[in-house]
Amino acid sequence: MVACSSDPAPAAPKSFCDNAKAAATKCKEPQPCDTTLTTACVSLEKAVSPSVVVATKDCLESGVCGAQTCLTRARKSAKPTDAHARLAERYCSQCAPDVADCAGQFYVPKSNLPGALVLPFADAVVDAVADTCTAEAGACRGSFATCANDTIVGALATAAPDIGQCAAEAFRRDEEVVTPGGGVQISTCTAENCKGCCRDDKCLEGTQAEACGKTGSSCQTCSAVQLCTEEGQCREPCGPNNCRGCCDNGNCIAGTQTDKCGGGGGECTKCNAENPDLVCSDQKCIDGSCKATCLTGCCTAQGCQPGTLANACGTGAKACLDCGYGRTCGATTKACALDLNSLWDFYVSFTVTPNRKNDGSAWDPFDGAPDPYLKAFSSIGTTSHTGQTQVRPDSYVSVFIETPLKGVPAREFLNNLSFELVDQDLDFDDTIGGCRIPLTEKLFDGSLQSYTCPQTPSNAPVEIWYRINPHS
Repeated sequence: MVACSSDPAPAAPKSFCDNAKAAATKCKEPQPCDTTLTTACVSLEKAVSPSVVVATKDCLESGVCGAQTCLTRARKSAKPTDAHARLAERYCSQCAPDVADCAGQFYVPKSNLPGALVLPFADAVVDAVADTCTAEAGACRGSFATCANDTIVGALATAAPDIGQCAAEAFRRDEEVVTPGGGVQISTCTAENCKGCCRDDKCLEGTQAEACGKTGSSCQTCSAVQLCTEEGQCREPCGPNNCRGCCDNGNCIAGTQTDKCGGGGGECTKCNAENPDLVCSDQKCIDGSCKATCLTGCCTAQGCQPGTLANACGTGAKACLDCGYGRTCGATTKACALDLNSLWDFYVSFTVTPNRKNDGSAWDPFDGAPDPYLKAFSSIGTTSHTGQTQVRPDSYVSVFIETPLKGVPAREFLNNLSFELVDQDLDFDDTIGGCRIPLTEKLFDGSLQSYTCPQTPSNAPVEIWYRINPHS
């Protein structure tokens, strides 16, 4: 006998989009972005993390809320993926190396770390934040929150066109508080009701390095070297990075007074504290009588100097200059100049690659990001140097922090310093772009510089951030 049954086949489970569209017709608490998010529900699944998709779907099945409110509620169910773990490691090593158990606390609510900003989003969005917002070691902590928010909106617009801003806004709403009537009460942090700063729509005191700000502004997370001032601003203590004069009780002043003399962000000196004959000139303490008599040389606290030494260079009775590493003082000009035989290193901080090749195609299969490494070259006559960095897999903003060329004479760098950014592939490596970097003597000071190689018919435009460092 053949058994048969009249029982109907079980219904297929509804998809995420089915639930979103059904909720849109019967939602009791419609929100402005519901229609946009529902229309682009397929793209939305690609923009948020799998745990948030599941929680949003469960919420939509209730029919009480639409897509925007359900996304906000699902935020609490977000769980870190491997991409989130990589971001936490990058942030903690690059931006906040001084924070204890940083990686372990990065996504913990109320930990004062910014992981909650990124937790609800898909791996592609998280990777974009990691590449863009943790690039510069020691300087990314204070700017991370703003950078992450901007990058999230941009990445969402790429992964899920037309819903980027709506999806981002859904996760910026405050935690829901149910009123006695059963509705959702949304608290809003503004300048009218907050003397400190706003984070996750909550008003904080605004005087801590982890949450700094005043008059309802967005809280900033100050970097490891910054302090939160009474004005609610993240600022580095007075020093060489932000002061051309001298530091007086933490304040930067001109450094041109005899009792407060100095430059380069050092502590101010009272020139006449021990020797009444010393005065301040060109931010240096010098012998006051020297200015009237040393017209062909320069002045120090010890009096008139010939002005031809690298550590005491100058003329016209001005304060002597210390020319610094790799520079000499001209015997006739009595001015500091780059020693063309001095040795220098080429340090690469990071490079920025376009998301697509010139023809609009992806760098790697399946719409993948490139795997860049950098080759560096210098030459003059028959002498040359070459070097190469490690590969940085799957990155458009490739953080190298490497020194591919070391101990190169200044004259060789000035003659030709060039680089080539290459995408490592299984079969053969493709050139992304590159060019010669034009150098001048002023750039030999260890400061961070940038240069963009123009697009050519075969190469994409590439931006490089680098330093010419004293050889070590």
